[in-house]
Amino acid sequence: MNLQQLKEKTELIISDLKDNGRFPKENNGIDYKLKLNIAKTKTPLENFLLNFTKDILSFSNSDGGILLLGINEDSASGVHTETGLEKDNLDLLNQIDLNDITQKFEKIVKIGISIDLQIFQIGTKKFYYLIIEKSSQVLIPVNDFPEYKITKGSIYYRASSKNEHANKSTTDFNRFLQIKANEKSKEFMEIWSKLLPEMVDINPREILIINPAQHKVYGFNSKDKILSGSDIEIDETQNGVFNIILNAISAGEIGKITTDEGKPIYKIVGEFQTDREHIILNSLEQEVKKKSKFKFTNVQLKVAIHHLGWVSNPNFKVVNPPEGTVIPSKRKYIWTETMDQVSNRSKVYFSSDAIEKLAELIDDETKHTELFNKKLSKKASA
Repeated sequence: MNLQQLKEKTELIISDLKDNGRFPKENNGIDYKLKLNIAKTKTPLENFLLNFTKDILSFSNSDGGILLLGINEDSASGVHTETGLEKDNLDLLNQIDLNDITQKFEKIVKIGISIDLQIFQIGTKKFYYLIIEKSSQVLIPVNDFPEYKITKGSIYYRASSKNEHANKSTTDFNRFLQIKANEKSKEFMEIWSKLLPEMVDINPREILIINPAQHKVYGFNSKDKILSGSDIEIDETQNGVFNIILNAISAGEIGKITTDEGKPIYKIVGEFQTDREHIILNSLEQEVKKKSKFKFTNVQLKVAIHHLGWVSNPNFKVVNPPEGTVIPSKRKYIWTETMDQVSNRSKVYFSSDAIEKLAELIDDETKHTELFNKKLSKKASA
């Protein structure tokens, strides 16, 4: 679920709590936390990460989720207690800058996240909710972070109302793959449905995962018993080997990349070369951050793109955007291309000209309140 959907769902939950005292049970999309564990020697940012890093990874790798803070659920009886947060918890959460959280996660998993943190009140008691958007990519820590209880190469996700470690064993990894295969994502189902059901039957240790879009190859590291990856050189031209294989997949010629038993060995992740030089949204965000004097999130970048009149919706989808999302007259900066004629998969791309325009807008402090309902924080070096 995206942030807007999660926010609407959270508001309904809070309204029901206030009016009827009804609590939804903990599940794969909802969790309760009575209070934060606070280490007085650490900063608010460090304390936040100590409490929520694994939750954010798990919900992002699943369908997104909601954390309600200041409420306890008794696991045995299922009874809820709306205790409210103590002053030290409220003071800590009030100091959290979501831009700092996003930048920290870009170091942990090399991918941006989308979260929101808001205070709410029931009677005289104060609470917070943390909502976490579903990620379009699987988030995998690039290093060990023992203080956050996460390890390099580990995949965390939500199952049975708790955080699970997907690649702890072959059985766990197969379970995670099956969950992903069962997702109702149109893109996922249409492009990979012919591959993933067979992958679940193969020992994950025998699967090589290749990502030509990011020049990465992933596989099972038998020494450390984790899924690990490394950089590889890939020919990106239209006639390169990976575009030829992708073309074979989209044409239904799966037999060309199967074993003798007809089971695929490889999952190919990537897209066909476009005819025009382009930048994907994640790359655009990184380049704008290099130029800008201010810290901002992926959500705020989308708001800036909408303000410039390039798209019709600030919460626009990058993959398979609805018709009319991208404004045709802004093709100098943004456009969509159909990447797979079989599934009719399309994707939003940007030109390098977009970098300067967005950096210029984000650096205009007079626009911050209008665009983001707050002043952005300056980077430490700015």
